[in-house]
Amino acid sequence: PLVSLGNLQLKAAASHTTMYPGNKRKKLWREEKERLLKMTLEERRKEYLGDYVALKTIPTWMEDLKSKSESDGENAKEDLQGKKSLSEKVSLYRGDITLLEVDAIVNAGRWLNIL
Repeated sequence: PLVSLGNLQLKAAASHTTMYPGNKRKKLWREEKERLLKMTLEERRKEYLGDYVALKTIPTWMEDLKSKSESDGENAKEDLQGKKSLSEKVSLYRGDITLLEVDAIVNAGRWLNIL
């Protein structure tokens, strides 16, 4: 049986496709969560059925700025000053977010209307 996380699918220990009463379904979900949390990254990757994008491969904003500053020259180096704390934690990714190797994807679409 498969557990689907967008385009990323994992083999599940127990069948989640059969309809169970609420309490049993919660128990199966908890068991699957515990099973996945106990696995190493390599063990989890063996369970993926398709392609994935590891977070290590996505440069942080700072790494991206540094690579651009090397190609642009000295002017871009000044832009790096004062932005280190946030820019070392944030990455920009363009692509299918369902392929990202993350534990959760949160839809923040409603917040965009407020800003």
